[in-house]
Amino acid sequence: MLMYERIFQILKNKIECGLLPEGTSLPSRADLCQEFGTSEKTIRRALAMLEEKGFIKTSQRKRPVVCGDRKAGHRTTMLALEKIDKAVTSDVLKTGVLLCYPVIKKGISLCRKADLEIPRRILDNMKVENAPEFWRLSKQFYRFFVARNENSLILEAVDSLGLSELRPLQDDIVMRTRYYKQVQAFMGALETGGAPESVYFDDMSGMYGMNDGASPSFNVAPDSAVLLGSKQMEKLLAVSEVRYSAVYMDIMGLIAAGRYQRGDQLPPHKELQRIYGVSVDTTIRAIQILQEWGVVKTVRGNGIFVEMDKDDIRKVHVPGHLIACHVRRYLDTLELLTLIIEGASICAAGNISRAELQSVKAEIDRLWNEDYLYERTPAILLDLITRNIGIKALGSIFALLQRNFRIGRSIPGLLNTEKTSVNCEVHEKSARAVHALCAGDHKMFSEISVQMFEEVYRLVVEECRRLGYYEAAMKVYDGTALWK
Repeated sequence: MLMYERIFQILKNKIECGLLPEGTSLPSRADLCQEFGTSEKTIRRALAMLEEKGFIKTSQRKRPVVCGDRKAGHRTTMLALEKIDKAVTSDVLKTGVLLCYPVIKKGISLCRKADLEIPRRILDNMKVENAPEFWRLSKQFYRFFVARNENSLILEAVDSLGLSELRPLQDDIVMRTRYYKQVQAFMGALETGGAPESVYFDDMSGMYGMNDGASPSFNVAPDSAVLLGSKQMEKLLAVSEVRYSAVYMDIMGLIAAGRYQRGDQLPPHKELQRIYGVSVDTTIRAIQILQEWGVVKTVRGNGIFVEMDKDDIRKVHVPGHLIACHVRRYLDTLELLTLIIEGASICAAGNISRAELQSVKAEIDRLWNEDYLYERTPAILLDLITRNIGIKALGSIFALLQRNFRIGRSIPGLLNTEKTSVNCEVHEKSARAVHALCAGDHKMFSEISVQMFEEVYRLVVEECRRLGYYEAAMKVYDGTALWK
């Protein structure tokens, strides 16, 4: 990297992380020359790059001033998107950038001073002389901040990428020593309360054969998701997914919402398998449990029929621990969704056709005005984003979030079939997001999508607390055990 490029990156990082906020005047060219130990020509070139990218404004006889029009959106996600555009070529590695940047950022924000003793210990054990152990501990260092979110779904999603298995092709002690100093500076910023985004890191993509923009080349296990892609990720994520209980609780939720009424015929097993993405054994077990509870009956050769109405279904006793498991999965899903929806929505926005937008807009209007049973608008928006992300591995994670998003309608008491002021507000935000996309404003579409899903997450937490579910859900597993 040339000197002017490095100065550009350092000043850009300071602007993006807020160390140089909007309206701040940069030091004079003479002061910058002294700070970086370089010539005025190099400084002028770095400043020209900053101005070209919209980070600063310059005028005659005045020092450059930091612009304020780059503040919108989460800075972490914007940095991630820049990283994808410039360096990352693999589908799974693109997903890793969009997933890990905001997740690690959130994990850092949750750390108390005592918590940082763990990554500090990991860092102190990294010896540049021992390459395999050095890189293994480097990955453990960052994985700590992923685990600090205390969300098993987040950890499962990150681990399913298989990135911890990557081994660099190009590596030497000089490179490791330089990288180690940068990680030390990063850790120092965390320990002193500084901004971690201000720490400069070299572009490491060349270590994995990605400099030429061709397919990445690296040493990795043959069954890694990095090589096998989204199908392997789906397999890894599916292992932990709630199975038959998700099917029968969702059917009960649909009866409670009035979607199915007494005497209605449920879809056959083959269709249920398609809807829920499960095996025939899973749907058979789910229907057996519903039969035991008197919710449905099966007529050989004719199908499965509903035996209860929405008033009866509320009297069915669902084991408390089962409700707690589903609530925890739902909350974990919403938290991960709020962290990564910005990057996904930006990626998807450019892939959505005008015809699909009109179709989605019509469906939102129809469900709200003609067929309203429960709040569906956010799910429609999530479906739209999931279909159009354009990154297969990230799409697999969103497909899981999409399925888990249905859990909300199966949790007793959480579903509200009335058009409350809260539901109206959420619906309005979803409709505004689609309207922004129709107008070609991708940035506004992403911003409103983030706001809407953050609002849904907040409202669900509040309602779970009111219903007495939240404390039990938090005891389903010990989140601190993921990182302590």
